[in-house]
Amino acid sequence: MGLNTALITEYEAVKEAKKEERKSSGYREWGAPVPFDEYTLPDFPIEVIPEWLREYVKGVAESTQTPVDAPGMAAISVLSTALAQKFYVRLTGEWSESLNTYSILALPPGNRKSSVFKALQEPITAFERGERERLSVQVAEQKAKFKANQKRLEQLEKEYAKNGDQTTLKEIVSLANEIENEEILSLPRFITEDVTPEKLADLMAENHEKMALLSAEGGGIFGIMAGRYASDGKANLEIFLKGFSGDYCAVDRMGRETKVLNEPALTIGLFLQPEVVQGVPPSFQERGLMPRFLYSFPRSLVGHRKITPLPIEADIKSRYLLNIKKLLQMDTHEAVPITFSNKAREQEERLRGEIEKMFLDGGDLSEMKEWGSKLAGQIIRIAGLLHVAQHIQALTLETSNMKLVPRQIHEETFTKACQLTSYFIEHAKAAYGCMGADERAQDAEYLLKVIKRQDKPVVEYREIQNLTRKRFKKAMHLRSTFFELEERGYLYQKREGRKIVCEVNPCILSSHKNAHSTHKHKEKSVDKEKGRGKSLATSTHNTHESVDEDLNAGNVNESVQGGSTQQNQQAQGIKSEVGNVGKNPRIENEDDEDLII
Repeated sequence: MGLNTALITEYEAVKEAKKEERKSSGYREWGAPVPFDEYTLPDFPIEVIPEWLREYVKGVAESTQTPVDAPGMAAISVLSTALAQKFYVRLTGEWSESLNTYSILALPPGNRKSSVFKALQEPITAFERGERERLSVQVAEQKAKFKANQKRLEQLEKEYAKNGDQTTLKEIVSLANEIENEEILSLPRFITEDVTPEKLADLMAENHEKMALLSAEGGGIFGIMAGRYASDGKANLEIFLKGFSGDYCAVDRMGRETKVLNEPALTIGLFLQPEVVQGVPPSFQERGLMPRFLYSFPRSLVGHRKITPLPIEADIKSRYLLNIKKLLQMDTHEAVPITFSNKAREQEERLRGEIEKMFLDGGDLSEMKEWGSKLAGQIIRIAGLLHVAQHIQALTLETSNMKLVPRQIHEETFTKACQLTSYFIEHAKAAYGCMGADERAQDAEYLLKVIKRQDKPVVEYREIQNLTRKRFKKAMHLRSTFFELEERGYLYQKREGRKIVCEVNPCILSSHKNAHSTHKHKEKSVDKEKGRGKSLATSTHNTHESVDEDLNAGNVNESVQGGSTQQNQQAQGIKSEVGNVGKNPRIENEDDEDLII
């Protein structure tokens, strides 16, 4: 039986006519909007860290009401600060991994990042303060002796220049050797913040070639790296690149002594705002700085925090302070190598094999090859940190000798470290997505969140314009962003008399309000437009009926990936303008031309 072409043509014509009829009556068929790139990120797996440290991390997260990721990442930086240049993991004759790490945690303002950092850094700053007090007299005596020897050497050189006496010459050589070979004492430093590359080299040279750059407001350091204080304005990344890998680094400066670092070990732990990651110069990625970082982009708890959280238990805090102090006071003259047990070695090889497959097209690391190429080494470093931290509790302050720590990392410890692999991969995806984010898409996401907060099926263009004036300073900017949302299916723009209104896709609204709000809006529109003629009132009434029909069909319950109503921090600063909507006579009397999007 053949197809009836005429019948099919007639059917298609009827279908199109019905579509036009429904369209003219206000009926709209909403589909799932095209989502923006969003990530469902895992929480920091705190079960991987030793019990004494885990309990403190949980306590800090509770007392500060921050995501556990924040104290978890800070804990890794603290261990790195304490243990760099004291231990390293030896894998083969040529391959070893130091225990210093680079990490970035991104959270919007108002998330108590400083409180977290202060709680985790406390034992380091206390130990540094105590050591500086203990050594201050000894350092002052040495400086005085050094100056006296320098003056004596100058005097002998003058005498020799006059008489050429060989005895004087021998004394000059002997004193010069003494000055050259004497180990210069300096007051110890463990932590710095916003520091120039040149000053950082000085600090590392004075502190056994190690230093920790830790900051709860770490955005400033990227400006310094980019050349903010450089005379030529160019980025100076050498010490930051080589401080991660322990490569030879010589810092030359005109008129000053060259600083030579043979095996520098720099720790970087930064808490900053997501916008800072987005704004890093492309050269940071191209030269390999950003792939050296471990990333964490946790969900903000602002708006969901307890008003009276539990404080950290005294015994948990005391144990944390004591154990970090043990790590800090370990002898630092020579780094101790640690290796993997046979089973841990097998697991480490499996990990590298799994990571290698992720570089293939479509794999988790196919778009982040440079970052992924350092991932196995990062996990090995963390395994070393966890190994030492696990065994430090068995030692006392009097016997906290680094040689008493077992020299082999066992399978259990490396298994725990491997649990961080997927965490860091997923958060690195978010970081790389942020670094490569399109400004137009970000504007559209911001505008969408403002519209979603209104939680209304129809919003007026002017209302949204008032709420977003700080972000969209030009009308064309706002109009093009509205168009982007319309293209993605989040809203539909139309005229109602002299106004431009936007129907919002029911999928992104709170379902319990949709039908009621739509009904009220349509009734209001009918009443308002009655004086304009019977045909207009009838059309509006039909629109009300068809929309109610659409909502009752269940469209309001549809869900869309990325349709979260989570608060947007950037928009909080403009909430005070909500009360001014509709009260600006200049806006109400503007020409229609300015209203068209």
